[in-house]
Amino acid sequence: MSDERRTAMAKLNMYRCLIVFAMVMAACAAVAIIVCGVVVVKPVIETKSLEFEKTRCTTTKGYLTGRWMDCSCGDKCSSAYPCLRILVTHGGKDNGTYSAVLFDTEQRLNSNGHLGEDSQCAFAPCDRNRNTNMGSVKAFNDTHSANEVYDCLYHPDDTAKVLLKRLFTWDAMFHSMLWPCIAFAIFLGLFLFFGYQCYKAGKTVRSLPIVVPPGAPAAQPGYFIPQAGQAQYPQAGQPQYPQAGQAQYPQAMPMQQQDPYRNVYSTNYDQKGFNYN
Repeated sequence: MSDERRTAMAKLNMYRCLIVFAMVMAACAAVAIIVCGVVVVKPVIETKSLEFEKTRCTTTKGYLTGRWMDCSCGDKCSSAYPCLRILVTHGGKDNGTYSAVLFDTEQRLNSNGHLGEDSQCAFAPCDRNRNTNMGSVKAFNDTHSANEVYDCLYHPDDTAKVLLKRLFTWDAMFHSMLWPCIAFAIFLGLFLFFGYQCYKAGKTVRSLPIVVPPGAPAAQPGYFIPQAGQAQYPQAGQPQYPQAGQAQYPQAMPMQQQDPYRNVYSTNYDQKGFNYN
């Protein structure tokens, strides 16, 4: 292989590796966009949590609804936690007092806010051990027990549901989508660029002739066509094929002529029987 062809092959293999790298990174960026959209953007948009305003909440009642909510605690792990429903009162812009259900974050409001009263859980721990989840729920209830006053968030157009805290801000939502989208665009562009360069390198490789280095053994004649001056069967063990003009099969032995009218019943001593001669 010539140096020029070897260099072209090395460049072609390099671009193939870069194509795989760019494709994997673009796929990772696409997955990041989907995850951020589901985890961050969806609850923020659906609950309008960025429009929530600060106020003061007072717990009026907190109780276990009697229902255990299923949750995922990791890969091939499922658990459950008891549903704790907390009722509060809070103020508004018009200095009025409103009753509402408390949720710890906008994710919890988005998941349980539209469900029935026995599934409107204020807090959702998800440990492998259910007893640990029960302890966490009781501790949350003790912190926000009856007559406790604390800061919370409410929406002026929907005073029936309040948040204990806002989990995501506008900056968090913006950056969670901005950087994965930029990464996806960059690696997609690199994928197309490397693909074009790989096409050019492959075209260059195909245009270069294959040079046989000096001293390389030449092609040898086969056994089927004997060369002039060579024996018909030069070596033992090689397949032997008949040549033109030679019999391909050994000559068959001549068949003995038999008299069709002579049979086992007629002999030289007995001319009787079925002899028609």
